[in-house]
Amino acid sequence: MLTVYPIFAEYHYYVKQWLKTTFTLPRIDALGQEIPVVYSTPRRAFALGGSELEAGDAGGEPLYSPPNQGNNWLPIVTFHMATATPILSKTIPAEHVLTRELKDNNDNVVGYKKTKPMLPYEISYTASFYAGLMQDADILLFKFASEFRPQCYLWIGPDNAVNDTDQGLWAHMLLDSVADATEYEPGDIGERVVRKDLTWRITEAYVPLMESAIDEDIIRDVYGDIYNMPGEEIVR
Repeated sequence: MLTVYPIFAEYHYYVKQWLKTTFTLPRIDALGQEIPVVYSTPRRAFALGGSELEAGDAGGEPLYSPPNQGNNWLPIVTFHMATATPILSKTIPAEHVLTRELKDNNDNVVGYKKTKPMLPYEISYTASFYAGLMQDADILLFKFASEFRPQCYLWIGPDNAVNDTDQGLWAHMLLDSVADATEYEPGDIGERVVRKDLTWRITEAYVPLMESAIDEDIIRDVYGDIYNMPGEEIVR
């Protein structure tokens, strides 16, 4: 376990998994490839490449360097947390109380301490997806927008523990906007792509205490660019 807890790391991880299952195209799947989903701003995702895209390689996607003769991989999705606003008027439900082990100097468990998250927050996400074809963009836009009817619930926790409030919680999400951000001005046709920007929010998210345990693989999956090779320490 890592002692460093990036804020809302678990939310980012499960949002990423949800986006990967939402943004799918039959012709891409037929090639045995997934549409890359990167926790990053768009420019950073393309600028800080360091791994090659390999079909079925779950551990090879910190960030993406352009693998197609200098052109960006398309389609591709980037997302990041845009805002985090504390909700001072809400109380923390009892089922979200966290339990932490207390150990002695010999690392023996001597008891448990129950604590609560610091504060509920409303957090918003912005995602951008890029496609080479308008037809692909329309399909992906429909698949994403149809997730909200008009709201969506995302399980923040292991797939095999759905509805187990000891291991996770349901996050309530609302879609805010969908915007076309394509550059239509004349330019190099090789770099022109269709881009859509999406914003949505989780109406109530919880910030765990720094002592809370978190799976190291979650942090590596979301924050791949702050690591060196697997097994090395976080780059400060």
